[in-house]
Order: sequence, then structure tokens, then C-alpha cells
Amino acid sequence: MPRKYGTTIYVRSKWPLMLRIKGTVILAIWWQVILMGIYSLAVLMIHDYTDWKMNYSLTLVSAMGMVVSLLLVFRTNTAYDRYWEGRRLWSQMTLCIRNLTRGIWVCVAETETRDLLEKKSAINLLVAFAFATKHYLREEYGYNYDDMIDLLSHIPKYSIPTSTQPMDWRTDLPTPHGTVQQHPSQAEGQVHLDEMTPQKDPTVATDRAKSRTRRHQVKTQALAFDFLTPTNIPVELSYYIGSYIKSCSNKGRVDAATLTMMNNALVAMIDCLTGFERILRTPIPMAYSIHLHHGTWIYLLALPFQLVGNSGVGMIPTVMLASFTLLGILGIGYEIENPFNDDYNDLPLDDFCKVIQAEVDTMVAQRAPVPADWIFSDDNFPLSNSELSAKQLSSMTLEEVHKLMQADVGAAHNVNYSRPVNGNNNGTPLIGATDQTETSVVVDVPTLSECSYERAN
Repeated sequence: MPRKYGTTIYVRSKWPLMLRIKGTVILAIWWQVILMGIYSLAVLMIHDYTDWKMNYSLTLVSAMGMVVSLLLVFRTNTAYDRYWEGRRLWSQMTLCIRNLTRGIWVCVAETETRDLLEKKSAINLLVAFAFATKHYLREEYGYNYDDMIDLLSHIPKYSIPTSTQPMDWRTDLPTPHGTVQQHPSQAEGQVHLDEMTPQKDPTVATDRAKSRTRRHQVKTQALAFDFLTPTNIPVELSYYIGSYIKSCSNKGRVDAATLTMMNNALVAMIDCLTGFERILRTPIPMAYSIHLHHGTWIYLLALPFQLVGNSGVGMIPTVMLASFTLLGILGIGYEIENPFNDDYNDLPLDDFCKVIQAEVDTMVAQRAPVPADWIFSDDNFPLSNSELSAKQLSSMTLEEVHKLMQADVGAAHNVNYSRPVNGNNNGTPLIGATDQTETSVVVDVPTLSECSYERAN
């Protein structure tokens, strides 16, 4: 079930979880459960109204049940590992975006308006990276989505091959002979135009058509392809972010430590993107999935023959309940195998992107913090036992401030520990206690100036 308006719909209801339908796989498996009920009814009718008595032992049910249970557990664990891996990678990407935003906004020096605009534009690309990754994982290849079109409208568009689709899916890649294939719709239109145009010399007309096609393809490759063309926009954005980091290094506007941190964060972002692609392009092996379906359905189809002799009519709800349980677990595995879609049980990527955008917009809404603005403030009292603010302390000498700090440390360590001698922590006497007198223990910790250190000879 898709989310509405690109936002996450959490399953909120006053009903208990047992009675909820939204967010479950019931709507996907109900017809299979009904089918098993009809099949069980047919087996019961044959057993009751014909000479074919199906009084089989329960050996097959016990053996098959154990095997199918192990297969389903492995299938569910594997699917949830992919779900959790996707969440872990997204958290890692969020961490990198936060570090890059902090490094650019705080640590990159700005001396003129141009520097500020460069910083803001680079940070916008970081937000666009999150939105582009979301659309890329959902196989939505395009630049004109509402949540990122304003962030990408000014950069050149290219078509970097994607890793989420097989390469033979694309029709715009060069052929082995070095020529550029044309999109089927464009090719059909070109042929139709050539048929409508009178040609005097077929050879010249063919050469002109090839030249026009080549120029059109070159122009198309320099711009953005349509929505159907798989395009790796996050990788494109990493090139522009990397170029900005290199520009800051060449201009000397960032120190070496911050430069290393920014490059490492960018590398980690590409690492997360590659991890996302690994999850998308590595499904559960087909042989395992088919065998799991075979085993599950063999067990369910054999179950009525094992129960009809002992359970009678009660066999039908029993088989339907078993079908609901096993098919539900099987459906959950397929539901969470790809955690990047927009279903109820998928990761709320829309919310994750909006959180990143809100954090970044809040950070860059104000000027980068300057220590002098918040340290030497009238509201900053760095010494806990002093009523002097940092602004007032700054007018004192260094020795005077050191003496105040020593007195502050000494006062902080003079702690009065009191407890009842014959009572518990809250003062209530223990069993058999008669004396309720309290003893106060005062611990006086010497200051650093009172301590002496001697080297061992």
C-alpha cells in the first residue's frame, strides 16, 4: 500500500494489533487461504461421501512441518537482514551528510559573498544527494521531481550508467562498433520522417540521416535523458561535491584535517550508495525461492489428508489457519526483501530525507557560530560557584582566574555525605534497629596546589 503524498503513513489505530489489516500481508494472501479452505472442503466431501477413506498417519506432517519451518525461518531472517542493512546504510549516509554540512558551513573560510554562495550551493547538493538516492533506489530515474528539481536545475545533466538495472535494458549505450544506438521511439520517428521525405540520392540521404542522428545523440547525452532511462544521479552529484572540496583545497580555505574529513565523508557516501545497489541487485536465489514455495505448498496440500480422519469438519479451519500462518510468513519475507519501496513495511525514506533537509536548512539559516559570540556572553557562567560571567572574567588577570578556578574545584569536592547509622537510605530503621542517630561524614579533597609529587629515586 503506497504512502500518500510522498510521506510516511504509520499504522495508527485504536484497534489492537491482532485486529489490524493495514500494514499486514492479509490482502496479499487471503485468496490463497480461501483456496486452501475450498480444497480442504473437497477432501472432506470425498472422505465422507465416497469409498476413499483418507485415514493416513501424521508422519508426513511432522517431517514436512519441521523442514518447512526451518526454510521459512531462514527466508525471514535473510529478508530482515536486508531490511536492517538498508537502515544501517542510510544512517551511515545521514552521518556523512551531517559531517560534510558541518565541515563546509563552519570550517570553510569565507571572505566574500562568492564564498558564501559556494558553500550554500554545495550544501544544497548534499540535500539533493539524499533525495536523489531515494528516487534512485525506487527506480525513479529523472531530475524533475518536486523535492529536488530546485536543487538540481543549475547543474549540467549527464547519463551515468546505473547499477540497479541490467545493462542490456538500456538502449542508449554505444554498440560494439562504436555507434550510438537510438531510443526505439526516436528511431521509429526518424524512419517515419525519412519515408515521408522525398530522396533524390539514397546514399546522400542515408549519410545525412546518420549525421543528424549522431548529432542528436551527442546533444542528448550532454543533457538529461527521459524518465525511462536509468541514470545514476547520486554519482553525478558526488562529482560536483568532490570538485567543490578540491576547489576549497586549491584556494587554501580549509585546513588539512577538515579536508581529509570531508573527502572521507564523501567516500563513505558512495560506499553507502554501493551498498544500496548491492541490496537491490542481489535478491534471494531463484532456486531457493522456488524450492521454498514447493515445500510450503506440498505441506499445505498434504495436510488435509492427514487430518481429515481425526478432525472431521474441524479440519477445514485448521488447514486454513496453518495456511494463513505459513503463507503469511512467506509473504512477509517478500514484503521486506526490498526495503526501499513505498509500502507500509518499507523504510520511510521520504521522512528520512525531510529530516536531513530540515536539519541542514536550520543549520545554514544562521551564520556559522563564532566562539567570541557565545563564549563571552553575559549569560555564560563558566565557574559553577561564581556569579561572574565569562565577559566579566575576561577583564581579570590570568592568575586571578586560576585562583577562582582552584576555589571552584575545592568547593565542588567538599561533599557532605550523611546517612542513618542504623537505618536504610531513606531513613527508615532496619529490623531490630533502635538507634536513629545520624552520622555526617565530610570528605575534604585537597586541591591541586596542595598536592605534592615526588619522583622515585
